[in-house]
Amino acid sequence: MTSSRITQSEKNDVVGCPQCDWVSRLVSLSGNERAECPRCGYVLEHGRRTEHFTLVAIATSALVMLLASLSVDFIRYSAAGVEQSMTLLDTAWQLSYFHEKVLAVLVLLTVILIPFIYLVSLIWVYSHAKNAARNRSSLYLLRLTEHLKPWLMTDVFLLGTLVALVKISSLADIRLLEGFWSFSAFVVLLLFVYERAKHTPVWRHLIKTSQSAPDGQPGMTAFEQGMQTCPVCYALNSQNADTCYQCTEPQKTSLWRKPGTTVALIIAGAIMLIPAHWLPVMETVRFGNDQPSTIIGGVTELWQSGDKPIAAIVFVASLVIPVAKVLVLITLLILARWQTPQTVRHRLILFKLTDWIGRWSMIDIFVVAILVALVRSGSVMSVYPGSAAVSFAAAVVLTMLAAMSFDTRLFWREADK
Repeated sequence: MTSSRITQSEKNDVVGCPQCDWVSRLVSLSGNERAECPRCGYVLEHGRRTEHFTLVAIATSALVMLLASLSVDFIRYSAAGVEQSMTLLDTAWQLSYFHEKVLAVLVLLTVILIPFIYLVSLIWVYSHAKNAARNRSSLYLLRLTEHLKPWLMTDVFLLGTLVALVKISSLADIRLLEGFWSFSAFVVLLLFVYERAKHTPVWRHLIKTSQSAPDGQPGMTAFEQGMQTCPVCYALNSQNADTCYQCTEPQKTSLWRKPGTTVALIIAGAIMLIPAHWLPVMETVRFGNDQPSTIIGGVTELWQSGDKPIAAIVFVASLVIPVAKVLVLITLLILARWQTPQTVRHRLILFKLTDWIGRWSMIDIFVVAILVALVRSGSVMSVYPGSAAVSFAAAVVLTMLAAMSFDTRLFWREADK
């Protein structure tokens, strides 16, 4: 790193850290090397990359597995002489049938549509990455994939499926069909593409050195130089820029990353948690008897039936994580005004952990979706969505948005005072 001004041809190598706003200059990387922000340790770029053709091939394979899982049966169960099967799409259709259209849309988006759009976008981008011309459609799709990442919940859905099967394994015979195995293969391939795409940036292939690139100086923050860091491509832009000169991401959207927005979302999420844990999340009918089940009741039932590891997973994901996330975000907001260089790294790690585990709270919603789609044998045995399901899903989404609106750069600005 150097404190001298860089030449025009090197401007695109100077980037800002989206986590702490520190400006650094990227150098050529090879092998297992990676460029980290010297201030907070955020990984700005990886040296080990996957060939574009390989990523396209694997993403295409994942897409094929997703489409295959939609065309065949997912799971079959039999109980009391009644046999029933479901497809992956039934998880959304059945929720919609029982007038839970919000949950149906949420399941359809996070499990099928968003992963589909994500893969199609990546296939297009990496197929055109070698083009010399500036491709605006590729820029848009690459930005879109960055915004879709937090809502890819196929792995959470797969774990939710396994939890649902454990819950009814003592009441019925379960058979995993071709759709389940196709979907499992799709999840593995999607996770590989997701991880390798992070290590294989294509901005330098899509964009040539721009004369409109601001003259940033490494060794300072972008804020101190009257600039702002693009949260998508990390390029430096002037404070009054409407869009990023490099990736064309609107810069004014960063205005929502304010403490007031975060507080409002946290309060809304906390309010939604009250009915979510008080009301039944699903109702089971067995031979005419209605048995409502709350989230806590479901955990207790799993524990008493001997499935203690599954009970522990559901307890942590559905009870501990949502409440802890609200408390941690509130605490970090309060402590943001009292930072020191010694404490800021520890609080940043706590925030990153809280942000990462928040999505796993969706397990309970996916369990409900699976059981509602699979167990529908009339008065013999059927499962219906409870009134708490929408409240719990809203709490999960609101706390995720609260974490996204949390501006970690506040930590460092207070610590530098």
